[in-house]
Amino acid sequence: MKYILIADDEPVNQCVYEEMLKDEYIIRTIDNGKECLESIDQLIPDLVLLDVAMPEMDGIEVCRRLRASKKTRFLPIILISAYASERDVEAGMQAGADLYVSKPFNFGKFRLEIAEILHSTDMQTVHLED
Repeated sequence: MKYILIADDEPVNQCVYEEMLKDEYIIRTIDNGKECLESIDQLIPDLVLLDVAMPEMDGIEVCRRLRASKKTRFLPIILISAYASERDVEAGMQAGADLYVSKPFNFGKFRLEIAEILHSTDMQTVHLED
């Protein structure tokens, strides 16, 4: 089973994501960017969902740091935010996100996007091993 780390400072959002994904994935939720990096240092997940607006370190900065590390530069990252302007999305993608999702979003579509990103990561691994 794939492991997804979710960093969001809103307990309600954490519960929603966990309920939505718990049947298909192992889920861990944390509430700030600093703790996210510390957790990844201990165990690298298969995917990270990052809220953009978090205390201590925002999702954009966490994404930049993950991309800057040799250990996590290919880790799939989805940024999630209520900020949905073209400028916000561009900042997230420039930080290295694989996907930028604006709230509110369609849960069914979001689950499909997660599955697609995880599947493409699996396919890249297969090609690297060939």
